[in-house]
Amino acid sequence: MTILKVQGLTKRYGNHIAVKDLNLHLREKECVALLGPNGAGKTTTLHMLAGLISPNAGVVLTDNKALNRDAIGFLPQHPVFFDWMYPLEYLRLTGTLSGMTRQIIKKRSLRVLEMTGLLEAQKKKIGSFSGGMKQRLGLAQAIMHEPKILLLDEPVSALDPAGRIDVMHILEDLKKDMAILFSTHVLHDAQQICDHALIMKAGQSISYENIKEWRGDQSSERYRLETSVALPIAELQDLYVEIDIKEPNMIVGTLRDDVTPNMLLQQCIQQDIGARYFGTEEKTLEEHYIEVIEA
Repeated sequence: MTILKVQGLTKRYGNHIAVKDLNLHLREKECVALLGPNGAGKTTTLHMLAGLISPNAGVVLTDNKALNRDAIGFLPQHPVFFDWMYPLEYLRLTGTLSGMTRQIIKKRSLRVLEMTGLLEAQKKKIGSFSGGMKQRLGLAQAIMHEPKILLLDEPVSALDPAGRIDVMHILEDLKKDMAILFSTHVLHDAQQICDHALIMKAGQSISYENIKEWRGDQSSERYRLETSVALPIAELQDLYVEIDIKEPNMIVGTLRDDVTPNMLLQQCIQQDIGARYFGTEEKTLEEHYIEVIEA
């Protein structure tokens, strides 16, 4: 069931068009990544969907009705807090602003602190929190009122690798109960947990990818060959339909229909090239993204 529907969304700032004629559907328990270079319009799009700014044209519908902000939880890229507050105080404030009752606020605030790994930090002032802890607290406030739709703007951009992994695990759990749309430059994360990816460029949607179907529909197998010495690319190139030179001693590509993997290995043996690794390799979302952006 579609719970968020966007049609013809457009935002102008003077003569600059930040977002142009954007269409998007978000279904229940679906996770969609919003991808694109800086300035593509991702943040502006999320702000319009969250109801923070008004579009010049287009409509945003939740459950086929006018935008219902109560159905949406939003985490900006750089959340701001009152450093003198404790996390429970902050969540009680956000719960009150959302119209929740005291009883529900008390129960829910402890639950979201537990979900985001901050339960043991509830007696620490927010000013003493690390960047990763503040990001998780921002996520806690975004899900405090149990929204149907969670919008996140670069939720892992300021985190170290461990913090990024923690947030991704949290999102994996949250997608069981709500739809998630988040912008990111970490394409590995999008490939791991998302169902679809919307790629934007210059304010427009240029590609909408079903990640699971795309990964399972790579008709030609790609092989990675990694050797102990530099490869004679010119001599091997005729064996490939397409070839990507990763390093002097590593190539990834699709073999010609009349070339078998054994023929490639035999070529390496004849030229006394020791293979350290040889096997199939999926094209990553990052590689596909670069192809789409540069097309």
